[in-house]
Amino acid sequence: MTSADGQPAIELYGMASPNVRKITIMLAEIGQAYTFRHVDVFRGGQFEPDFEKLNPNRKVPVLVDRRASSDAPVVIFESAAILIYLAEQFRALLPGAEPARSGVIQWLMIQACNMGPMLGQLNHFTFAARDIDYAYDRYRREAERLYRLLDQRLEQSAYLGGEAYSIADIATYPWALYLERHGFEASRFPRLDAWRQRVGARPAVIEGMQAVEQAEAADALAFEAATPEDRDRFFGRR
Repeated sequence: MTSADGQPAIELYGMASPNVRKITIMLAEIGQAYTFRHVDVFRGGQFEPDFEKLNPNRKVPVLVDRRASSDAPVVIFESAAILIYLAEQFRALLPGAEPARSGVIQWLMIQACNMGPMLGQLNHFTFAARDIDYAYDRYRREAERLYRLLDQRLEQSAYLGGEAYSIADIATYPWALYLERHGFEASRFPRLDAWRQRVGARPAVIEGMQAVEQAEAADALAFEAATPEDRDRFFGRR
């Protein structure tokens, strides 16, 4: 579906982060066209008044759905909420009946409430503030526990939510790619690694990951060019 000006009726605001990649993968899985709006977070794009109107928490991703009305679009922020919204709107990748539905939702929440925050903190203390050993050790231990939890779950079922691929897998996949960058050997998590390869071979996952390649290059350049003030603002240091 397109808007009155011929553009896709769905817009996605984001950058090349795992949380944004969740949504580009989901949109590819359901075959929904969209317009990608790059937000330059390293130069404060998320603090612009127009963006803050979309998300008062001033983070990406944000989905704007104009399919019903261009004058009063549906605006959704928080990646897990966006995944649930799209799954319900398009009746895809989220079972409608229990207990399968709860099985997917609870593993989606594991990612949103545990894996994302903990691995995000480990990223910070690995790549941006490695001199703080206590913080690094704390988040690395918690990351190892979560990677192990996923590996154990995938010993019990083919996918995180159960026997069928779902939004729980979509949410977790971009974050699980950090395994080696966090200093863990994939051979120690064989079920998780096999799952990564299986999910990563899906055409829609390949398409969704490739969708932000230009944004990834732009983000890298912006980070290199960011002033000390820009970086302090991005990391919340001031």
